[in-house]
Amino acid sequence: MSVNLELYRIFYVVAKHKHMTKASEELHISQPAISQAIKKLEDQLGGILFIRSNKGMELTKEGKMLFEYIQSSLELIKTAENKFTHFKDLSQGEIKIGISASLTKIILLDALKKFHEDHPNITINITNELTKNLILDLQKGKLDFVIFNESNIKESNVALKELTKLKPIFIYNPKYYDYSNKIFKLEELNNIPLILQNKDSNSRQYLDNFMVKNNVLLKPYLEVVSQDLILEFVNIGLGVGYTIKELVIKNYPNLKELKLEKSIPDITVYIATNKSIVLPFASNEFLKYLKRR
Repeated sequence: MSVNLELYRIFYVVAKHKHMTKASEELHISQPAISQAIKKLEDQLGGILFIRSNKGMELTKEGKMLFEYIQSSLELIKTAENKFTHFKDLSQGEIKIGISASLTKIILLDALKKFHEDHPNITINITNELTKNLILDLQKGKLDFVIFNESNIKESNVALKELTKLKPIFIYNPKYYDYSNKIFKLEELNNIPLILQNKDSNSRQYLDNFMVKNNVLLKPYLEVVSQDLILEFVNIGLGVGYTIKELVIKNYPNLKELKLEKSIPDITVYIATNKSIVLPFASNEFLKYLKRR
């Protein structure tokens, strides 16, 4: 059985006031219209809800039972509306972000700081993982959006927007290596101790693709899991590392850029969202902070 919810609202107001005139004033509809609505509801339910008298409208036993349930339902709806308002005005909510640790430092930190100052009650969850795993979580609805660098993502339900560009470079510590007066050809990179990320990282794949196009196959001295380790190992003199210039500037200003005869093209950073999922209010607002960079 399907009953118009408006009929229940009218029933509730009449039962609350026990008086047709007062119900009419609150509902802003005529008394005959209220009487018709109550009669229609009684017909659909198959029972009498009110005992009508000169004193007003008294609920029957069945009417009292229905009123208690309707009252509880309306209170739940009111609570839900209040909750929705809290999410909308950003006094409550959650953001679920997928991003690499290195991009977190370069792109996310400043935006997070400002957003948290403006909206301290929003919970922010950050997942650092390989891009391919983050995209899978995005497709499953476990993440609101993913921030990643160059990739060949072609999933039909994933929307991509360009966020910014970053400069990839090779770096060394001049305390241990003297490369200030040398310009390296790409093939000469294999003559020095290279420190690169593992082959399954986006950063490494981007570098390898560029090198293959220039007929060079790099043979690293060390392969590590993160940009942080590359920077730390370069800093203590273990070799020459491939990283992002913006990351070096922020954390290791003492390290120097290796000069190349042919520079590596800038890396594009994207925001990925799930086309089939509407972003929560908080996530939608946070994306505006990212674009202010």
